[in-house]
Amino acid sequence: MPETVIVRVTQGGLRGKKQTAKTGAAYYSFQGIPYAKPPVGHLRFKAPEPAQPWEGIRDARTEGSVSPQISFKAVDVVFGDEDCLFLNVYTPQLPPNDVLKPVMVYLHGGAFYFGSGNTDMFGPGRLMTGEVILVTTNYRLGALGNNIHDYQSLNWTSVPTGYSNAGILFNEYT
Repeated sequence: MPETVIVRVTQGGLRGKKQTAKTGAAYYSFQGIPYAKPPVGHLRFKAPEPAQPWEGIRDARTEGSVSPQISFKAVDVVFGDEDCLFLNVYTPQLPPNDVLKPVMVYLHGGAFYFGSGNTDMFGPGRLMTGEVILVTTNYRLGALGNNIHDYQSLNWTSVPTGYSNAGILFNEYT
């Protein structure tokens, strides 16, 4: 069982785990970290709002939900959850540490309809050499995040008219 570690972020504590990369280097992973409020109910077609603080220590040893999407393996299978605004952080060092590292933010492909930042498609194993911090993210896809019709933008707050791709309206909070 991997060693667990605890760090503090603005919203509260996170329990992550120490892992070993394919290169043999040690790194720490913190997964399923909410970066915005769940986009459900009255927030479904709204711009994201900042994540709320949590009490105690949040378990960040498992990945967050992915946005609803059709399976590549069976087109009649839909999986995922609307509560999908999570990120994963993989770092070679823990705070406090005065050595700054470059940060790579990976936004998965999939034409805003498929994919995720979770490890089932693209894991951190080969990137964790001790020289980079990797951040991956899950964001809204398909009809929940890629509303391209002008009339739909009228339902969005804080979004210019004619622009309604909620899938990429997350960078302010990540």
